[in-house]
Amino acid sequence: MSAKHPLLVATAIAHGVLGLGHTMKGLDQFKHDSLNQLPAMLRGAVKAGWYEGSVFFAIVGILNYKWSQTGLLDSADKAIAGLLTTLLFAAGANYYRTGDKPTGLLLSLVGVLQAVGAKKAAL
Repeated sequence: MSAKHPLLVATAIAHGVLGLGHTMKGLDQFKHDSLNQLPAMLRGAVKAGWYEGSVFFAIVGILNYKWSQTGLLDSADKAIAGLLTTLLFAAGANYYRTGDKPTGLLLSLVGVLQAVGAKKAAL
């Protein structure tokens, strides 16, 4: 099956890469001594939330791949795409502002892909 919306295929791949990178970054950050100073419940929540974020990127990648085949079919698809775009730009701005400029720029770039791909695929 060929993609009707190749920008959304690129967006799907980008989200897959974000998920892998997010997981790797978490594994590295979990080694930080200050994390072990948190209460066990908070430390567990931080780790679980981090992995939830990684799985979220995978889910969004699959959704974007589906949209690459079907387009954005209704207002729910358009709302989800809009929320994803907003989340990518907001998270990117936060990472950039707090000193992780590469992550901030990467999330913003994927936000552009998300926005343009969704706009072109909106029916």
